[in-house]
Amino acid sequence: MKRPLIFFFDMDHTLINHDCDVSWKQFVVKHGLAPESDLAEADRYFDDYNAGTLDVEEFYGFQFREFVGRTEPEMLELSNLHFREFVEPHIYAEGRRLVGSLLRQGSPVAILTSTNSIVARPIAEALGISEVLGTTLELRDGRFTGRITGPYGAREGKVAIAREWAARHGVTLADFAYYGDSVNDVQILEAVGFPNTVNPSGELRRIAEERNWPILNWSGE
Repeated sequence: MKRPLIFFFDMDHTLINHDCDVSWKQFVVKHGLAPESDLAEADRYFDDYNAGTLDVEEFYGFQFREFVGRTEPEMLELSNLHFREFVEPHIYAEGRRLVGSLLRQGSPVAILTSTNSIVARPIAEALGISEVLGTTLELRDGRFTGRITGPYGAREGKVAIAREWAARHGVTLADFAYYGDSVNDVQILEAVGFPNTVNPSGELRRIAEERNWPILNWSGE
């Protein structure tokens, strides 16, 4: 029986029981980098994302506001602090074990997420994953502009990013396993040879049951 050669994972609510776009705003408000009113806005965008109705361009301007004019080292320092304060306790033990097992076997493993790569990087490092793909923030003259380069790492954007990676490495998406939790992952799950759902949202669970996709129920133990 054919087995996957490459393993890509969504991050929020897949490898971690947490949403980093929401907690990033909680973090910057806590540290006086954003107004408290941003918390309600973050919740609204999160609801739109889960419903598959997110206005991506509008979201960029809101979510990346704290990056504008800052350097990558500055933002990595803040990202690492965000990870320690808000994210580290929420890594799924089952995800950690699965990723660790795949890495020990020598399988290529990457995170493919809509969360920007600066915020995602500490989670990847904690799991031993060297490659983070998805939403990449634009740098100009060494400082972030608040815009992105390449596709937004959700829905069709995930498929485009995965296809580009596959082409560079001489494989096809039929060789990939993907693990995701959200209706926003349906396109990439349809595109890969080995779709897997993790604690899927209601709509994704319905689709997974219809299509006999594996459903993993992780509790963090």
